[in-house]
This record gives sequence, structure tokens and C-alpha cells, in this order.
Amino acid sequence: MGTTVFSQEQLSFKFTNVQIVTGTPDVLQFDIAIKADNAGTFHRDLQIYVDYNTVAFGENVVVNGKITVTALDLMSNHYTTVALVDNTTSKFAFISEANEELNQPGSSTYYTEMPDTYLGFIRVQMEIADNNNLAGIAFDEALMNGGQYKQSLTSTDPIAYVDPNLYENDLTDIALWGQEIDLQTGWVSISSYMDPFDPDVENMFDAISGQLIILQNFYGVYYPTYNMNTLGDWDPNSGYLVKVSQNCQLRVFGSVMDGGTLSLTDGWNLIPVKSTCDVNTENLFNSLGDDLVIVKDAAGTGIYWPEKGINTMPTLASGKAFYVKVTGNHIIEFPACP
Repeated sequence: MGTTVFSQEQLSFKFTNVQIVTGTPDVLQFDIAIKADNAGTFHRDLQIYVDYNTVAFGENVVVNGKITVTALDLMSNHYTTVALVDNTTSKFAFISEANEELNQPGSSTYYTEMPDTYLGFIRVQMEIADNNNLAGIAFDEALMNGGQYKQSLTSTDPIAYVDPNLYENDLTDIALWGQEIDLQTGWVSISSYMDPFDPDVENMFDAISGQLIILQNFYGVYYPTYNMNTLGDWDPNSGYLVKVSQNCQLRVFGSVMDGGTLSLTDGWNLIPVKSTCDVNTENLFNSLGDDLVIVKDAAGTGIYWPEKGINTMPTLASGKAFYVKVTGNHIIEFPACP
């Protein structure tokens, strides 16, 4: 009698849809999404282990009631939460199982197919105890490897997915405080010293979608009213112009850059401020010499025009954007702030 051979699909795990939900206290919200390298399997038992920074969230977030987990598409039907527990003082565990795993072989009637593109598994909300810290959130790969199972298509036997799993990212260096950028009614310039965790501009500006009219730079535009988005992802090396219908505040979450190099191309550039503090204008451009033509506030009246001896803009404000005209290609370097 022949032996049935099952393919050993490999699972990939990813953090996505990261945001801070403001309140008392603020809450870090993120989704955990999963995919298989090949479609056609039905997941049975899945185990998630996540480390976190106890200074930011406190210890034992489950027993202390500081975490909420909500089922998403991969778990919304046919599955039960077996456990949401503190694995250690700085790690929580979430374990699920299929309702019919002891009674039915794998099929779409009793299970959910694991897709070959990322699909949400659970949404996690964690209360922030101290937002002056990094999240420190990451999958515990050693505990998760070997702990994922699919259902046999011909019996009620569990079959292990490939060990190890793949892990696309982590939230270790996500700054919980974010960058707060105040936007005044009408046109303003903006930039960010954050490298956004989720750079999709539609997600970044979702919290102010009711006030946002248009966002643009030299390379594209996001115009929600006309369902137009040629920007796609936010570019931390670009400045932007934005128009809003009323005063509002944009919060950008990600990893703090605080300084770094920026390339300038011949002609006009729309640049960000990559430092967490305001930057001295003359010092920033001093290395360009006569190749610097002019620097202008992208949505204001400030100007630095060395040839004419004019400087009404002694500093470049963090969070703003500026037009810079140069001769030739150059690299400038923003300083790290004290």
C-alpha cells in the first residue's frame, strides 16, 4: 500500500496596520497577518508568541487586563481561542484551534484556507503605560517555529507546516510617542523625521481623512475626493505640500531617523527636515558653496539667498518642507539633535 505524501507549506508572519489609538491611556494597535508559500491548505492550530517592552506596556499584560485580541478574517469562522496568556512577564501567547479538527478532514466547509498572500489573523490592542519608549515588539521565533499545524485533507490528523516559519518584520524600534505635526487650514508644507512603519499615505492620513483635501510632492498626488493616488508610499526623503479644510494634527509613527544624508539633484528639490529639532540653515548648506542658488519655505515667506546676502530663514523648522535650488548633484547631511 502506497504512502500519502503531503507538501510541507511554509508560513510567513507579519505585523501590519500599526497605529496609536489616542485615549486615556493611549493604545498601540496592530494586526498579525499570515500567509503560506502555497495556497490550498487549511490551518488547524496556530500559536503566536510576542515579546514586548515592559517599560512601555508594563508586565503581565494579560493578567493585568492591558491587552485585547480580536479575531480577523483568518480566524473569524471555524476557530476558537484556546489561550491568551502571559508566557513570561514580557511575552504573551495566543493559541487557536479549529472547532472541527477532531471530527472533519480539511475542507472549506469546516476550515479557512490559508492564502498565499497576507491575510489578517488577529488584531491586538495594548495599553501604553509610558509612551516615551520604543515598543520592543517582536515575534518569539524559537517558540513559534514548529508550533503551526494544518488539517489533513483525508483524515483528522494534524500536519505540521515547515519549521522554521518566516518572519517579515518586527516593531522593536517603533517610537510610541510619534511625531505630531500641526496642520493649519489651507496649504502647508510638511515632512517627517520618522520612517513610517506603514508608509501607505492612505493609511498614514486616515485619522485626518475628514480634513485632508490633497497631498502632493514633485512626483505624485493623493487626492481622496477624486480617488486619485499616484504617491503610493510616503517617501521620508521628500518634502510635501498638503491642503486641509480645517486645523488638525497628523501623527506619524515609525522609527526615528534624527539626522542623516539627503541627495539633491540639479535644479529644484522639495526637501524634508530629517532632524528632530530645527536645523541651522547656513550650516546645513555650507558645504555646497556657490552651487547653492536659493532655499525657500515651501509654504511661507522665508528665504535664504546667499548670492544676494538675504537670510530671513535662519533655521529650517522640523516638520516643514523647503524648496532648494542647486547647480549639480550634491549630498547634504542633517545633524542628530542633542
